[in-house]
Amino acid sequence: MTMAPPRRLYLAVWGLAGTLVLGLAAAVAGLLWQTRADGLAAAEARVTRFAAGAETGMNRTLLSLDMLLASTGELLRVGERSSLDVDGANALLRAMVRQNLMLRHVALFDARGEQLASSAQGQEPPPARLPPGLLATALAPAVATLTVGQPQAAAPGPGQVLYAARPLRLADGMSLLAVAQVPMDVLVSVLLQGEGAAPEVEVTLERAQGELLMGLQAPWDAPERQGLAAPPLQEMGARGRHTGFWQARARLSGQPALVAARPLLYPDLWITASLPRSTALAAWKQDAAAVGGGALLFGACLVAAGILATVYLRRMHRARQSVAGAKATLDQAVGAMVSGFVLLDPARRIVQWNRPFEEMFPWLAGTVAVGLPYRRVLETTVHYHLPGASAQDKRAWVERRLQQQRDPKGTHEQCLPNGHFIQITERATPEGGLVILFHDVTDLRLAAAEIEQLAFYDQLTGLSNRRLLLDRLGQACAAAQRAGERGAVLFIDLDYFKTLNDTLGHEMGDQLLQQVARRLQGCVRAGDTVARLGGDEFVVLLAGLPADAAEAALLARGVADKIVHLLGRPYQIAGQTYHGSFSVGATLFGELPQTTAGEVLKQADIAMYQAKAQRGSTLRFFEPGMQAAISERAQLEADLQQAIGAGQFLLHLQPQYDGAGAMVGAESLLRWQHPVHGLVPPARFIAVAEDSELIVPIGRWVLRSACELLARWRHAPHLRDLSLSVNVSARQFRQDDFAELVVRLLQDTGAPAHRLELELTESLVLEDVEDSIAKMHRLRVKGVRFAVDDFGTGYSSLSYLTRLPLHRLKIDKSFVHHLGESHSDDVVVQTILGMARNLELEVVAEGVETEAQRAFLARHGCDLYQGYLLARPMPVAQLEAMRLPPG
Repeated sequence: MTMAPPRRLYLAVWGLAGTLVLGLAAAVAGLLWQTRADGLAAAEARVTRFAAGAETGMNRTLLSLDMLLASTGELLRVGERSSLDVDGANALLRAMVRQNLMLRHVALFDARGEQLASSAQGQEPPPARLPPGLLATALAPAVATLTVGQPQAAAPGPGQVLYAARPLRLADGMSLLAVAQVPMDVLVSVLLQGEGAAPEVEVTLERAQGELLMGLQAPWDAPERQGLAAPPLQEMGARGRHTGFWQARARLSGQPALVAARPLLYPDLWITASLPRSTALAAWKQDAAAVGGGALLFGACLVAAGILATVYLRRMHRARQSVAGAKATLDQAVGAMVSGFVLLDPARRIVQWNRPFEEMFPWLAGTVAVGLPYRRVLETTVHYHLPGASAQDKRAWVERRLQQQRDPKGTHEQCLPNGHFIQITERATPEGGLVILFHDVTDLRLAAAEIEQLAFYDQLTGLSNRRLLLDRLGQACAAAQRAGERGAVLFIDLDYFKTLNDTLGHEMGDQLLQQVARRLQGCVRAGDTVARLGGDEFVVLLAGLPADAAEAALLARGVADKIVHLLGRPYQIAGQTYHGSFSVGATLFGELPQTTAGEVLKQADIAMYQAKAQRGSTLRFFEPGMQAAISERAQLEADLQQAIGAGQFLLHLQPQYDGAGAMVGAESLLRWQHPVHGLVPPARFIAVAEDSELIVPIGRWVLRSACELLARWRHAPHLRDLSLSVNVSARQFRQDDFAELVVRLLQDTGAPAHRLELELTESLVLEDVEDSIAKMHRLRVKGVRFAVDDFGTGYSSLSYLTRLPLHRLKIDKSFVHHLGESHSDDVVVQTILGMARNLELEVVAEGVETEAQRAFLARHGCDLYQGYLLARPMPVAQLEAMRLPPG
């Protein structure tokens, strides 16, 4: 066992270092104390010189003011007169102000404080009143002298002024007071004339009793008037001509400072200069910091030298202990590693390993030993890594691993029989050996798989999502082109899924989607893809179909029929049985080159909507005509949008006649004057307008045009008794402001409301009966009349007919067309006419084309007729011409 170095040697080293440090500290402290005293002395001299300079400048200024005011009496010859020449005095005072830049205003006052003369010109306002007490103070002394009053706000002009006053004696002994206004801004330069002026110095003009007349403080742009922050000078011992210097508080800021006070020539006026002690000692502090820093650095060097000496003494003592403990420490560190560790020598024999290595490869327990060739480890491991492989494959695996060790290039992974993923990192050592680290990255791989699941799979059903589907569909399109094969896409949509969600809730809808997903997966091959695009839309991708289009379509149809049949079976959702229907659109791909995944999916989507239009578990294959129809519909919608703004719509009217053959009204019919296709009938575009909601602005235009027409007819005797009916669409009627819109149009145009008839369909009224009744009553009280259009084609109900404020029923032309030919149509028409008579409603028969039809209707009590037998739809001008009186 080695002994520690002698204790005396340690004491000698640290004794010498301590002596040097203490000597250094004493020298630095003495130097800093002396430099501090020198700094304070220099600052004291600086403040004293500054105060003396300010005293000199202010004495000179006040003396010049005293002489100037005294000369005023001599110039006015007040000692020789018993009265004052006011005009001459005013002129003299104005001349004095013009010739002296220090003066703003000069005035003469009598003993009562009344102004007798001043330097003010024209309409210039008089100066402010004299400061309180100035008049009595200035006139009190037996010997005339200059008296300084309190600063006041200047009038006229900005800023403040200092009042200086001197008494004058008239020949009869009467006293006058000459008062001058001196701008305080002018006095700033006077106070700053002192030697050593700096922004840190505070300057004051004050009285010994503590009254502050003027104070300057950095940045010296405006005199200070708030008050003093230090005791009055007379309390600090300032008397007579004493020019004391105190280490007290600054007069304005109240900081600890060096203060010099100097009395002026005139009584009770003092000049003070204050320099904060922090400013006076600022340079000393910087020097002290530098000296102290150097001393500390030198002291640190001494301490470091002592430490180095001590370390050097101990180093040799600890060297052997460190070498002896190195191996034990390394063994402990290797054993504490989470990762497996194996160290090989240049001959690839085991030198060292740790416990995690044995835990990762439990079959090696009892086999691993120092000096064991690593080949033996691999030959044992391969039986567990490739349990069913041949002996040749196992030997090949061992040789590949040994080749990787001969040329290590990073990391590789190995999957163990227990499902764990082990990342193996091999690095060569400087001596030619090898360090092998084994990291368990199972959690990392599981996390990566979970991320992939979130990115490419639907969370509700577990199916592929849109992103993965488009990727696989793109690969399938490219593969089909290369191999000359076909593929198919089936686009599946659940009919009435929104109704299920709204009635049973979204949880029930989610259960249905999950069951649909499981059924779809059972309908396809292992290599096919089933995806959920979102909502209730699913897609099945069938790849590798025959090149023949007919055969591929037959196979795709077989899968689609199987899907429709399987999906059409009942579902059990939360104890309830649900029967669903599904629309399937199919398309083939692989025939046309450079077909993108998006285009294929769009074709299947189009086919699906064609199947949905047929209502109920239908399959449709995509045809080129479908795309053309959709493109044509899109163009028609764009043309309609443009037609609204371009004013391309117009009204045609079809007359309505009574039983005597007299025209009593007309139905307004919409026409579209297309700039290219000419006059377009409503059957071509009304459905598109309804689907795109363009019917709302179009219907608004029709209503306004009808109201404008009725307003014009009311001034024409041959047209004023005609009524005009307007068809109202469901979307337009369901607008919240529909009733208000009609009332506003009637008011704006001046149309007679009782001549306007709005035609509604039965399905529109029954969709929301309460809302329909409310809107109809709001308009009916204004005079608007209502008719039920195409009566008999919907679900007619006597109960709603009795609640609605109706005026007419219109028999649909489909019943009128077969009158006399179909007994059932005859009975329906007779029933409608009888019911209308009982409900006191007028009836208009549409589509009257023969005399037999009109005779049948007249025989059974029909009121009004409309149809080609009587008149076809015509332009407005033509109908108005028909009503002109003969001659």
